[in-house]
Amino acid sequence: MFANEVRLGNIVLESGKPVMLDAPRLIALLSGNDTSFAPVPLSLAWIAGASYNELENEYMFPELSQWALDLEYKEIVFNGGFIATSAPVAYVHQLQNFFFAMTGQELELPLEHIQQG
Repeated sequence: MFANEVRLGNIVLESGKPVMLDAPRLIALLSGNDTSFAPVPLSLAWIAGASYNELENEYMFPELSQWALDLEYKEIVFNGGFIATSAPVAYVHQLQNFFFAMTGQELELPLEHIQQG
């Protein structure tokens, strides 16, 4: 995980525990002095608010309309007409950032949704 991938409010692991990045944590991460941060792998528990399309094996958030999350291939896919593209998303902070970029809204995810295994 690189410092330029995260923003305030992203959920990451700090010393193995899920935390929401606040200003002091983000400053520590940006300074490169703290190496205790790691990305949170995306899992089914994190997308509990999404609806599942069994035919396509994808998950959809109502706010993202044409975009769908494919957990098997770890990507978000867009299918609109003849256009087909995808964006890699293997970690919770990537999903949060994509959601914000596409909707202008924060994707609120409670920390208790994390599943480590």
